[in-house]
Amino acid sequence: MTKIKNQVKRPIFYPDTKLIRLWEVLIVSITIYNAFIVPFRIAFIKRFDGIWILLDLIGDSILIADIFLRFHLGYFERGEYIEDPKRIAQHYRSGLFIRHLIVSFPGDLITQILLPNSLFIIALLRLPRLLRLPQFYRIFNKWETNIHINPTLIRMFKLVIVIILITHWVACIWFMIGSWESSTGNSWLIPKSLESATRRTQYINSLYWAITTLTTVGYGDITPATEIEIIFTLIVMFLGISMYAYIIGNVSSLISNLDAVKARYREKSGQIQTYMRDNKITPKLQQKIRDYYQYRWLENRDIRDYHILDELPAPLRMRLALELHKEVIEKVPIFQSATPNFVGEIVMALKPEILPPHEYIIREGKWGHEMYFIRRGTVKAFSEKTGITYRIMEAGTFFGEIALLYEKRRTASVQTLTYCELFVLDKDDFKKVLDHYPDFADHVQKIAEERYGSENKEKK
Repeated sequence: MTKIKNQVKRPIFYPDTKLIRLWEVLIVSITIYNAFIVPFRIAFIKRFDGIWILLDLIGDSILIADIFLRFHLGYFERGEYIEDPKRIAQHYRSGLFIRHLIVSFPGDLITQILLPNSLFIIALLRLPRLLRLPQFYRIFNKWETNIHINPTLIRMFKLVIVIILITHWVACIWFMIGSWESSTGNSWLIPKSLESATRRTQYINSLYWAITTLTTVGYGDITPATEIEIIFTLIVMFLGISMYAYIIGNVSSLISNLDAVKARYREKSGQIQTYMRDNKITPKLQQKIRDYYQYRWLENRDIRDYHILDELPAPLRMRLALELHKEVIEKVPIFQSATPNFVGEIVMALKPEILPPHEYIIREGKWGHEMYFIRRGTVKAFSEKTGITYRIMEAGTFFGEIALLYEKRRTASVQTLTYCELFVLDKDDFKKVLDHYPDFADHVQKIAEERYGSENKEKK
């Protein structure tokens, strides 16, 4: 008898779902926490009990869980979405797996159990947690292109965090050097009697020195007392000059967008995201369009000044147009029961037009060559001869469809009452689409004749 084994399919997570974005926020938070706490523990050799041990355990558990998640997380390779479990596992093992494994090794916890009083060694064994810092950068770079927040704010937030972290690390190293040198009887700590002060006072003074030195202010009230302290001060002063240039360069880039190619990409990305968000495009289609633009940027750095969506491939353009205008098209009697492909080609032929209030869209007695769909605004149809208003039309309605099939003069005038956003379907474009669907042409002709006859009866 043959045994059938039911294999449970391994779940694969898409890298830009809401759940993954929340997980990334968690990873970034833990990475920043470790970047602050680990150097502080090494420098100040302070015992962290109670809530701090709990926070360490929670953070380490999440980092371990992240390793397992990476084996279930799809990724993009040259624009292709990879969701094959074997390829995902191979990709992760050949990349970040070893580093993440080293980061998550609980050496400090083991030492804390075996040697609870070796505070410096325990703190030093948490140093590998900082190997997660490159992931912090990768996540922020991803947020700049994918998240629904102004990318300038993301870049500014990242810049602020980097500046704070560098200042904090300099303060911790400065105090650690002072502690080592104080054993020789000469240190920057001794003149201010800081070697026996509280941890808070020691840290505040160290941070004060770090900020004044990095910003090249240097009031001179805290000065190096040994050669090692002088050498470190020179290094920090040079770092301060570099940081100053780095900050000015980044802020200038954020404000004035000196990188023209990247500026065009960011502008294009912002326009597209705003356009889709305002029109309430489904998240799935939004992601497809963002992925397309991101791929073009990453592979070619090729962002041109075309119309906002003109460079999208035809299938994506059609899907976007259908999502925006399908309901309006399907309300037109002559298009009812049309195939999705026919409707798709019709919406691709629509041309946008914006008109101010009190402008004529069509005039009574003139030859008609277009029909109109109202996307936003209000218009009125009326007779200029008699002054009779036939109807008031708002968003979602249409008019002028008879002109697509008949060589007739307009039987009424249509005028805007407010600012109006319209879509225009030209007669020639309509005929081109209709030529591709001869079976549907007879149906369109029949419906148009019925509607034309009923409208003439209403006006008599």
